[in-house]
Amino acid sequence: MARSPASGRDDTDAVLRVLILDDESIVVDTLAACLRLPGIELTTCMEIEAAEALLRCFRFDVVITDLSVSQLGGLDGMRLVRFVTANFPDTAVYVLSGYVDQAVRDLCSVLGVTAVLEKSEGLTRLRGYLLDRRAARLAPGAPLEGEGEVQQIELLEDFMAANPIRAVLQPVVKLQDASPRFEVFGVESLARGPSHSVLGSPAVFLAYAAQKELLFEADMICIRAAFSEVIHLGNTVTTFLNVQPRSLTNPDFASRLCDAVRAAGLQEKDIALELTEQQTIVNPSAFAATLQRLRERGFRIALDDFGEGSSNLNLFQDLHPDFLKISGTFCRGLAHDPFKQIIVQSTAEMAARAGTATVMEAVETAEDAEVLRLLGIDYAQGYFFQRPLPGRELAQILKGGDAADRLSVLEPLGAAPSAS
Repeated sequence: MARSPASGRDDTDAVLRVLILDDESIVVDTLAACLRLPGIELTTCMEIEAAEALLRCFRFDVVITDLSVSQLGGLDGMRLVRFVTANFPDTAVYVLSGYVDQAVRDLCSVLGVTAVLEKSEGLTRLRGYLLDRRAARLAPGAPLEGEGEVQQIELLEDFMAANPIRAVLQPVVKLQDASPRFEVFGVESLARGPSHSVLGSPAVFLAYAAQKELLFEADMICIRAAFSEVIHLGNTVTTFLNVQPRSLTNPDFASRLCDAVRAAGLQEKDIALELTEQQTIVNPSAFAATLQRLRERGFRIALDDFGEGSSNLNLFQDLHPDFLKISGTFCRGLAHDPFKQIIVQSTAEMAARAGTATVMEAVETAEDAEVLRLLGIDYAQGYFFQRPLPGRELAQILKGGDAADRLSVLEPLGAAPSAS
């Protein structure tokens, strides 16, 4: 949560980051025009679900919200107020509403709202509050340039209808032969969105979809994007797909996934679904039923980000995964960290005894790759081997070998040039 959507600057600079929520586009535009000031970054959205997703992904100094922010009416904006004041006590909350009575003011006071303002006449006061907050962050004499940045968040359904999600593929290679060239076992598909949109970040896109109960639809968009890239490889490899566990509670997931696999000319046995604990499974029985159907149809299961979170061992026990993908945090500096080596080796031994293959993520050096091999890790991926690429580009790299091993080996980016 260290970066803002507008600029990507980190927490240490003096920019004031402001999130605005109002369900009327004319109000959002008016606020943006009035509050667009040097040293202030504005992010605007029109749905409470978008605001909650943004707050889960980025840090904001100020939140400005109306209280009536849906077609259902009522004071549903209080939900956002409560979410911010409970979870981000250092974030100032300003309520800007069309109608404010004493009961509303009293409730806002109890919840910790910084100030309650009425629309129109309160806008000038709000501008003054932001200028005061900006001044408190600036070093004396610091220059202010430009007119400030504004980032508008699209409505999720409009974003999804435009189908802007694309995929890149990162190779997963075998480690157990100590060869300077690595055999490609599979690829992981990573979703990518347009850089000009905050929803181009998969984390924000999926967080917004989760808030609107549209994870299943969002996952299917990412899956179809993955298959459109994998088909360019022209050779059978295992394709790892990131899937939100909550999507499996949808009764149509298995059939829709099978339809997408067949439409791409692929086979179920060559697909591994990566599951994480990021989303709470609200219907465990439906999840288990779908998981069983997927396994019966030949899909394999991977547990992603093992080592992060508190219930990974429970998930390992419940899922009995075919692959255990170990968080890359355990690979950074592995070659020089005996304690990490103990953890990785113990994990590899546990998985091997359970009949589960291991994959280490985020491998960045030759030293770490060799240590992983010696510790018993089966597969690896990361920038040492290859950065994520579109399917056509990756296919061209993999086809650079001899005809006998075409589309099967990879010379890592970090390897020294071959003597031949």
